[in-house]
Amino acid sequence: MKLRLYIGGLVAFSVLFSSCGKDSEKGESFEPHTYNVSGKVEKGPFVSGSAITIQPMDSKLQVRGDFYSSTIQDDMGNFSFGSKLFEAPYAELTANGYFFNEVEGELSSGTLSLRALVDLSDKTTVNVNVLTHLKYQRVQRLVEGGMSFKEANTQAQKELFTAFGLQRYEDKDASSFSIIGGTDESAALIAISSLLIVDRSEAALTEYLAKLCKEFGDNGAFTESTRQQMKEDRNALAGQLSAVRNHVIDRYEEIGLSVEVKELAYFFDWDNDGVAGNETLQEGQTVTLETTELQVPNQGGNYTIKITSPVPVYLEPLISEDDESYPPLISEDYFSTDIYEGLVDASVSLEKSLENNVLTINVSPLNSRTSKEASVKVYDCMGNEVGEVKIAQEGNPDMPLPKLGESGKTVVASFALELAKAFSQWSLMEQYYHYNKEANLVPQYISPDATIISDIWNSFYRANRMNLMFKEAEAKQLGVYQSNFDVWNALYYYYMVVAWGDVPYVDSTDFGVAGGSSISKTPQSEIFSRLIKELQGAMDNLEEKKNESLGDANDFFFVSKDVARILLADIYMYQGNYRQAEPLLAKVISGGFYMLDSSNYNQKETITDLYNNGSGTETILAVRNDVMTRSNISLGIPSLVPLMTYTDVLLSYAECLCKNGSTSDAESQLNKIVAAKGIPLSGTTVLDKIKSARLQLSLYCDVNFAFLKRTGFAKEVYGVEDYRLLLPIPQGDVIAGGISQNTGY
Repeated sequence: MKLRLYIGGLVAFSVLFSSCGKDSEKGESFEPHTYNVSGKVEKGPFVSGSAITIQPMDSKLQVRGDFYSSTIQDDMGNFSFGSKLFEAPYAELTANGYFFNEVEGELSSGTLSLRALVDLSDKTTVNVNVLTHLKYQRVQRLVEGGMSFKEANTQAQKELFTAFGLQRYEDKDASSFSIIGGTDESAALIAISSLLIVDRSEAALTEYLAKLCKEFGDNGAFTESTRQQMKEDRNALAGQLSAVRNHVIDRYEEIGLSVEVKELAYFFDWDNDGVAGNETLQEGQTVTLETTELQVPNQGGNYTIKITSPVPVYLEPLISEDDESYPPLISEDYFSTDIYEGLVDASVSLEKSLENNVLTINVSPLNSRTSKEASVKVYDCMGNEVGEVKIAQEGNPDMPLPKLGESGKTVVASFALELAKAFSQWSLMEQYYHYNKEANLVPQYISPDATIISDIWNSFYRANRMNLMFKEAEAKQLGVYQSNFDVWNALYYYYMVVAWGDVPYVDSTDFGVAGGSSISKTPQSEIFSRLIKELQGAMDNLEEKKNESLGDANDFFFVSKDVARILLADIYMYQGNYRQAEPLLAKVISGGFYMLDSSNYNQKETITDLYNNGSGTETILAVRNDVMTRSNISLGIPSLVPLMTYTDVLLSYAECLCKNGSTSDAESQLNKIVAAKGIPLSGTTVLDKIKSARLQLSLYCDVNFAFLKRTGFAKEVYGVEDYRLLLPIPQGDVIAGGISQNTGY
């Protein structure tokens, strides 16, 4: 019996000695030792209560001795086994539990198992993560092939980080990486961890990890199909990187820890050159373009530009974050390309290519009256703009102005309708003032809560909003109608100032019908200053022609230079600046486009007859509306409301001549009116005679209110108090919009 025990002990001693000898040959001799093993389990962090075990292993990674079990201590993934005796320094750690999904920003609904192989003689703080899990089988295979653990781990490290383009971290063992470190290694771990789980459930992740571990374990690399899958996953993840970063920060903040997470984009190999993070500029690096501006003639041209860059550059980003820009103010469905009729593309057309850091731009001829701008941008692979070439191409002013398309006609028709509503009610308002002495109509009909006041006010502001919407949309396409929009803007704002004095000047579609809530009045001097500038600029672009307004939408919208001249003269006269007004009106007269006839604009029937018979030599600008009878004092709205007539031009010109000291010339202009219209004039001065002519001829033309106010006749003719020379602000806008009421109301 003793002999058998002796022999058995000798055999066991021989085996142990032989084993230690082999380990010694590789420099890996060891004796039993007590280790205090602790660390973290992180996918995102495993949650408190998750299970973890440690199994001692020999140098061949064969299980040796008893395994120990523990649990995750907190929601940061921390664990500790305490002091344990190990017969060998090698060990396998296995964790299983729920974890924080950094892509979804929530706890997992299923469990996950992660493993790590470690040499405890090098460290006793060990982290278990997806990197340690991915290299687990590879280390096993290399050890089975005859390598020591150290050699196998070193090679597996190099192969794994190379597979992700993160070679710069291959000398740092994956079991030392932790999400909370705030280091580059921490960001690399988060990047790879999120790459593996994006668009996958916990079950799918488990299956996917098993596939990756086998491929990498067998070959130290991933197959082509897996690399393609990772590329697709990376592209899917790209738009979520900021969210992933925030999810990690927020999660740790919830559990009481402030962590730093670096920008994750730098830890992916976006351009597939085998190195992650070399696709974007580092601090101090710049991209230089040989030129950043091109002045291109209307006929186009070819251009080459050399680029100097420390990183690869592209004409389109290989990948970019989701676009979170706001939707456009103007609906594409409403203002589409049929703003214009039968128009070919009128934007800058170019072809571009980039090869060997040489940018080639081929610009085609431009089909536009006005100059156009474009740009060619250069990006790094992440969509960061690193350079831009601005292109300004000359227009061809000899190209015909495009006519309105269907959308354009619809908008102009709606705009014209609002103006017709406003000016027809204006005509009625002037009649109330005209007959006030006879029937005391102004106190009866002109008040803050009167319908006629709110109708004029709201129609003007609705017209303004449509004009602004159309202007903004057209500017984005050709920008050739801008002068027309400016003239129409000047038209209704001139009349609003005449009516109300200071009014809200709304130049943005961000406001509502009458400017939105809490918008203040703009001084009339400021409004006139803006209108004068707009009209002066518009005259450079408008046609020199007879103005037509009673045909189709095109005739109405495309005003001539004369309309801008008359409006500008009206503003100057209202300001008392007759010297600047006079030459403008003289230019309208010398153009020869218009003639006096026998029409009397105080008679609704005559105005309508002008339109029906198609003569219109007097009418410069007009709107159409239905007849509306209001009382027995010949009050009503004509179906045709003239806004500008040749009669008005001559009377205004006579007024300018008189104010500028040329009374005899002013009399000559009046004589033309008398001869054509067959009317007698009363009064001793030229201004008295002009007043007499206007009161007989212009009641339905929306011009007498301005004339009588600027010449000081209004109070006498209308028989009203001073404050009634301004209309009241509609009471609804005073209450809702915070606009101050005009004095006296």
